[in-house]
Amino acid sequence: MIQIEARHLIHCDEDTFWELFFSPEVNEQIYRDVLKFPSFEVLEDREDERTRVRKASGQPRVHALPAAIQSMLGPSFRYVEDSVFDKATRRWSFTMAPSLMSDRLRNAGTLRVEPSGPGQVTRVACATIEAKIFGLGRVLEGIMEKEMRAGWDDSAAFLNRWIAEHPAQAAAG
Repeated sequence: MIQIEARHLIHCDEDTFWELFFSPEVNEQIYRDVLKFPSFEVLEDREDERTRVRKASGQPRVHALPAAIQSMLGPSFRYVEDSVFDKATRRWSFTMAPSLMSDRLRNAGTLRVEPSGPGQVTRVACATIEAKIFGLGRVLEGIMEKEMRAGWDDSAAFLNRWIAEHPAQAAAG
């Protein structure tokens, strides 16, 4: 099991960050164009005065994985993400349940932002990755870590580009 953390400076205030984070338009662009997911679908998105709950189904790219892991996961590998945004703490927590080997693969974490000066925040993403597969566990954990870090890096770069290209929308958030 490994625990990872990534920090990215995002050029907007905290309210705008969360507005963009939950924006269907921004999410579609991130998952389709940036992360290159073959599919990503929000299955449920509801909120009350205390929380916002989201359930999504994603099919990440697997073509970059070693052949042995690709064949183990198969071409239709997916995950279901269950997440909760706590409005009081302004923290998003998630768990990802894979479509297979759910008793051996675990990915869970949190995301929050910290103020980092006028008009910017630092997004702090943390995750625990665990793969209990004899002979391949550490390799798969390393690949999952690399993919998560790359996704976080790429999504941060995208958000900053989006904010720069849409200043009026970002300011309105």
